[in-house]
Amino acid sequence: MGDIFIACKRGDLERVTTLVEEMQCEINVTDKWNSTPLYYACLLGYEDIVHFLLQSGAKYNIDKFHGERCINSALTDQIRSILKNPPKEKTEPSRNPFRDAMSHMLAEAYLTYSDVTLNIGGTRLYSHKSILAANSPYFSSVLQGRDKHVITFKHYKELCVGAWIEVLRYIYTQQAVVHRHLYKDCLHLSRRLGLKELTAELRQGLPSLSKRGTEKIEIKHPVRSYYEISEIALSSTTEESRKPRQHFADLCVKVSNRKFYCHKAFLVSHSPYFAALLDNDQFTEVKSSSRGNLTFITLKDVGEETFSTILGYIYTGKAEVTNENLHDLLYYSDHYMINGLKLLCGEHLETEITTHNVIQILALARMLRMTKLQHSALRHVAHNFEQLFESVQLRDLLLHDEQSLRGRRRVRVSESSLDEEEEEEEDNRQIAEVQCVDIQMDLRLYLREITNTHGHTPTAQQREEFCVGKIEQILRSLPPSA
Repeated sequence: MGDIFIACKRGDLERVTTLVEEMQCEINVTDKWNSTPLYYACLLGYEDIVHFLLQSGAKYNIDKFHGERCINSALTDQIRSILKNPPKEKTEPSRNPFRDAMSHMLAEAYLTYSDVTLNIGGTRLYSHKSILAANSPYFSSVLQGRDKHVITFKHYKELCVGAWIEVLRYIYTQQAVVHRHLYKDCLHLSRRLGLKELTAELRQGLPSLSKRGTEKIEIKHPVRSYYEISEIALSSTTEESRKPRQHFADLCVKVSNRKFYCHKAFLVSHSPYFAALLDNDQFTEVKSSSRGNLTFITLKDVGEETFSTILGYIYTGKAEVTNENLHDLLYYSDHYMINGLKLLCGEHLETEITTHNVIQILALARMLRMTKLQHSALRHVAHNFEQLFESVQLRDLLLHDEQSLRGRRRVRVSESSLDEEEEEEEDNRQIAEVQCVDIQMDLRLYLREITNTHGHTPTAQQREEFCVGKIEQILRSLPPSA
């Protein structure tokens, strides 16, 4: 949780967004000075962060202490204006890692193993046959059974390219922003390509475009899961020679005695590990085939069932995480750098937290840099501190945390001669190294949160003082020179 204070003080909107949307970090927490992340963003003049925090549910009431403090400390008139007229709170869900991967696949299509080019009036747009065929009846008919790498649309002018881009964005991510000047072209394309849901949404949005001041229609549907492709890739009964042709596979992953026919674009978009593996022909795991464009990868360390679950997630954004497969899925999602699957494993672990295992889960989350899971574990520790403060494992974690903090302080002192640019680079390096939360800082913040929840009653304050005193007692046991 301390991360969000650091990010707000540094004006790092990208980091704040990641903490709030992906890691579900609490934004209404207060530090030991009773200050919130919103207060620091106002004080230091970061308008974009102020706007984002208010949209994300930061509590703000101009007639209460925290609200009055924010507006009085605001660095600029623009921030005071935002506070007086706060934006509406967002109701849409947090970012979807699977949608992000599909968006990346489209944005980097010219790099991520595209296998078909759309020629639109001389402008080339790169895409993937498997995605087009799965979403559009038109493309399914045009591509199926043909080794076609270029589709030319002769009667489309370059002016239609903007419409094509939005329609392709919808095909990949099930969301699009259609501006007024692109409406007719987008509607025509969605009808021709057989995109019924997009066509219906565009027709429904036409009356709103007729209103003055409305310049666009924003469309967002649930992201599509590619179960059909997944079933073929994972099937052990489909005739092996038919698999590549059946869903345009360009990659065969061999695990033990089983072959999985899949797509480089899907694996690369979800996993930087596979991106590096396929981008470098020096790896012994990768072999090109003489049969067309098929590439073979042999994975020797992962089991068939585990990889089957991982591949299923890559195509659908879903996976069944159980106590039986949790260890393997967590290890390989971290090894292959598949963050969405790693988050699912973390969410499962959150439901398993008890007083008996919370310290082990906290240590695991810290080792694997699972910030959201760390916050859940630390919140549990704060609520059950009386039963846990004598734990040797908690003591070791707090002392290791303190030792790390002291080391970073010494580095900062020794490098005080750095110029401004070098100092910023060093700050970025240190934050990257400690993206896991500082345990003692966040534990204190959660203890304060519990006190605030109970309205600062004498009993709650005494409990907080007792817990903080025990933490400081543990930290004092570390020699000054450590």
